[in-house]
Amino acid sequence: MKEKTAVKKKKENKLLSVEGIDISIVFISIFLSIFCLVFVYSALAFEEGASKTLFHVFTLKSSDRAIFKTVAYIVVGLAGMSFFAIFNFKDLREKFPLLGNIIFNPVLYYVVSCGMFIFIEIMKHVGSDVGGETEKSALVGGGFLLKANGAYRWIHIPGINISFQPSEISKFLLIICFAIIIYNAGMCLKHKRGIILYLLLAGIPSFLILECSSDLSSAIVVFGILFIMMFVAAPDFKNTMTIFLVIVVAGVLAFGVLIAANHGKEEADIHPYQAKRLLAWLYPEDYPASADQTNQAMYAIGSGGYLGEGIGNSMQKIKKLPEAQNDMIFALICEELGFVGGLIVILLYFLLLLRMYLIAQNTESLFDRMIVVGVIAHIGLQVIINICVVTRLFPNTGIPLPLISSGGSSILFMYLELGLVLNVGKMIERK
Repeated sequence: MKEKTAVKKKKENKLLSVEGIDISIVFISIFLSIFCLVFVYSALAFEEGASKTLFHVFTLKSSDRAIFKTVAYIVVGLAGMSFFAIFNFKDLREKFPLLGNIIFNPVLYYVVSCGMFIFIEIMKHVGSDVGGETEKSALVGGGFLLKANGAYRWIHIPGINISFQPSEISKFLLIICFAIIIYNAGMCLKHKRGIILYLLLAGIPSFLILECSSDLSSAIVVFGILFIMMFVAAPDFKNTMTIFLVIVVAGVLAFGVLIAANHGKEEADIHPYQAKRLLAWLYPEDYPASADQTNQAMYAIGSGGYLGEGIGNSMQKIKKLPEAQNDMIFALICEELGFVGGLIVILLYFLLLLRMYLIAQNTESLFDRMIVVGVIAHIGLQVIINICVVTRLFPNTGIPLPLISSGGSSILFMYLELGLVLNVGKMIERK
């Protein structure tokens, strides 16, 4: 009996272990990525003639490169998810205390998250800024920033020609950071002072995302993730709802001022661009240019009917539906696969969130639970916002559909988050 116990203990001390991984989460994420590849290709294939070269290796065109990059990010994401799933971080902390203390230090994640946006703000003032809100993209800040549609949402690495969205990295890092903060806070979050301090800490990176990169949608998602984590950790309904209502009222007043200050102006004179989107949502007839993307998405959904036009047969994607492979990919799915296809995608997300909810419910560690809750909040918020934008229930934003929309940073770090969830689920199975 002692020998068996020793063997079991030795097995549990391994740094790498695949035992107990929730395969359903792996399969659902792969199915969603299959949707990604199929519909990103469908959205881009019409733009240029197909290459005749073997395997498209030597004469890759822009649409082919987009597919190749998407496949590469999915493969790297799956590899990252696998590593995060099988690596036993708690055993690492026991065997290598110094390295473990660095990994479980929230300051590291917080500084890196905020530092990326401070870097963007600094680099905005380096060199000559070219490209206004009407320009699709331009390299600025000495080649270290990619400016698109008036927003600085990408950091560019010169030489290797790779750009990434720091907001996607921040979501990943801040989930870990605030899971550690909540774990260390103890009973503090049950008091108003603790809640206010927590929200101030959560508000700083959210503010930097908005101020430095003009990315309101990501700022809202980041703050929403951290707020949900706090509420689940210390569900003091009265205090939390009071603060939440104050935030909502302040937000509504801010948007009301934007609308009042810009309504009636010509579209070209409306600033910032968030005001254009709000006005286009409320008064689409008065601002047809700003409302065009959502209008085309609605036409795509309507033309798909119940069973759709068939994969590759979308008409709205042909120079009508902007960013069909990115923010509006759900509209493309509904047009080509119909109501049934859209329902299948929603069901896959529901099953994914359900599996993660079961993991969160069954883990005894507060830190582990907060990691899973953060990922649930991230995926859930982005799915709800993206689908509501496409169906015109919300104003237009730049939020991608998780694991389906084209975008390397989003795909890669979403897989890493799922790897953390699998790691937590594996620990439950090993008890």
